[in-house]
Amino acid sequence: MSICNKNPVASIVMIATTIGAVLISSISLIIGNDDVCYGLLVLGILSGGLAISAIKRSHTGNAIAIAYITRLIICILYTVQNDGDADGYGIYAVQFAAMPISDVFSSIPTGAYFYSWVISFLFRVFGENYMPVRAMNMAISVYCVYIAIDVVDLIYGNKKTTNVAAWCMALFPNLIRFSSYFANREPLLMIFTLLYIKHSYIYYLKNNKTHLFLSVVFLIPAMILHTSMIIMIALTVLIILSRKDKYSSRLSNALKKGLLAGGLIVFFIYMLSNGVGTEKLGVGGGVELSISGISSIGNMSAEGRAAYLKGVSFSNPILTILFLPIRMMYFLYTPFLWMIRNLVDIAGLFDALLYIYLSIAVIKKSISILKCDHKSTEEKFILMLLLVLVVIVAMFAAVTSNYGTAIRHRCKLFPIFLFIAVDGIQSKIESIIIKK
Repeated sequence: MSICNKNPVASIVMIATTIGAVLISSISLIIGNDDVCYGLLVLGILSGGLAISAIKRSHTGNAIAIAYITRLIICILYTVQNDGDADGYGIYAVQFAAMPISDVFSSIPTGAYFYSWVISFLFRVFGENYMPVRAMNMAISVYCVYIAIDVVDLIYGNKKTTNVAAWCMALFPNLIRFSSYFANREPLLMIFTLLYIKHSYIYYLKNNKTHLFLSVVFLIPAMILHTSMIIMIALTVLIILSRKDKYSSRLSNALKKGLLAGGLIVFFIYMLSNGVGTEKLGVGGGVELSISGISSIGNMSAEGRAAYLKGVSFSNPILTILFLPIRMMYFLYTPFLWMIRNLVDIAGLFDALLYIYLSIAVIKKSISILKCDHKSTEEKFILMLLLVLVVIVAMFAAVTSNYGTAIRHRCKLFPIFLFIAVDGIQSKIESIIIKK
């Protein structure tokens, strides 16, 4: 069977899981295990929804099935992240769940605890049980694979390339690792970001204002969850200003684009002034948003066995900018060989090697596009994604001095790397197959 042929394997696996989860949930209810009972009930319901969505993407059915199974295993076995975030998110979720429902909607947090606000609705319905939250995270993580498939299909329009992207999303180790445990906002942040990119690109292709509106709707919660997503505002403005409307005169087109971009900038300034996306900009504890303040944040993260660049601090903006490429290399490619001390470091090294390969593929793709005299819409969008990717990596690198933290943060960026590099990866795979 061709890899491009449709097959229902993913939907079959998910429906089987739905039936099994509901049956075991019923047994758990009888024996009084609320966490397993409610967790499997949520898992069953969400798996049914995933099965329906998988039908529309059945040409990547095998990859989706593997993505689902691996994340299901993590959901069952990997319960809580081993740090203080779990307790913090859980405590705030309990507080939100105890509020009157009217107060909950008037108390939406504009920061990381937006995740607590979201999971508080599960706590409100199912009590203070963690497994329903893990099931939600798992389902969102699988849906991230779906949206990545959609984006690659839209950009490249090649089923083989889309299939390669599906397998990359399904099997990328840290996407699996950070998929399902409690107190993990990565899937929620990633799904909003991917939906933003998807609808932004559809708007760029079709000039459909509905998709521009949807892209902004999805960008707002992404900005709430993590400050780094404010750079996507620039992507939105670039998309508006760079797209061409062949049905309007040059003056009319420029005027409409200017008004639309200006209106969105005013809207985003209003959102930022009300705390949306600014959590990391006002870090508190005596640290201010300045060159020395950024260095202080980086030094605060340089703790533990996985720390790097300890004590590296600049108050001179020129030196800070000159040193930024080195910080970016550490952020993307650590642990280096001389930092290996145990088996955990070896796993981190494997992740770093994957990003080295991705970076090379991204550079090759970018050079090939820049050499083109007449760039297609898809190629222009990829260049805009590249610009945003570089800025986000720089933002993360400037304040990160621990490779454990770096691994978690760069995992968020993997889909963007993939969107840029996937056709090069697919070409490489085909050349290897031909040689054999």
